[in-house]
Amino acid sequence: MPAFDYWNLSSFYVPQYNDYGCSAASVSMALNALINARRIRGDQDENISQLSIPEKIAGVKWKELLSTAGFEGRHGVSLAQLGLISNEAMMAYSPAAFSVTVTTVTVINTQNLGAFRQALILNEKSPNDIMLLHFAQDVITGAPDGPYPHISPVGAYDAKTRRVLIFDVDRRWYEPYWVADTQVFDAMKFQTKSFGHGGYVLIKAGR
Repeated sequence: MPAFDYWNLSSFYVPQYNDYGCSAASVSMALNALINARRIRGDQDENISQLSIPEKIAGVKWKELLSTAGFEGRHGVSLAQLGLISNEAMMAYSPAAFSVTVTTVTVINTQNLGAFRQALILNEKSPNDIMLLHFAQDVITGAPDGPYPHISPVGAYDAKTRRVLIFDVDRRWYEPYWVADTQVFDAMKFQTKSFGHGGYVLIKAGR
């Protein structure tokens, strides 16, 4: 397998810039991988920065939610907000043709897990889409004192071993890691009071 997402994302792999910036790091990586990877660029063509991308977003108080002060007592974004941000960001940087789909994980059963695995398989085969996970990080890593709602891109999927490579943007503590898809599914299903259930966002260039 050519591992499109791994190579496209690895060139733009960045750490979140503060404790609440996982969505900004993840969305900037996704857009760079879809828009800037594999194309000839001039000296004037900058990468999409996690610090500048929130300035493009009007539909969600993203900049405020990423700040130390937060917004209305909250930090970070929900899965639904991540979908809205991804859609608006693609419209700002690459409006020609794209789609954004959001899948919430509320029930663990064979059908839903099968749909997730199929999405991972198709994502692995295509250079034109990136999957972002919204999940409880501590369910996967075992970090104490959670829950920690978190966002990071999928770097690869091994269908034979059913393991997902997560490009975790929390680089203070983590490097990319492989984890069983069932554990990822459990982490996405985890529900918090502020963010509800997690899930995944698929950003696709072209239609």
